[in-house]
Amino acid sequence: MTVKQGQVWKDSSRKCFMVLDTYKDDDGHEWVHYRSDDKNDVTEYSCWVESFLARFKPYVNYKNY
Repeated sequence: MTVKQGQVWKDSSRKCFMVLDTYKDDDGHEWVHYRSDDKNDVTEYSCWVESFLARFKPYVNYKNY
């Protein structure tokens, strides 16, 4: 599965997160930078794509997806 900028994903508690960016570092690791989709929560996160895919599922019926 491919993680792309602008996609919305949800965790097991159905909290939504927006993908801000994906990139590869100098060591070849692919990273995803994301934030909560809650407008009152401006916290941003990043992790390896493999970890992201293990934790989140795409939200295919999201209003902006």
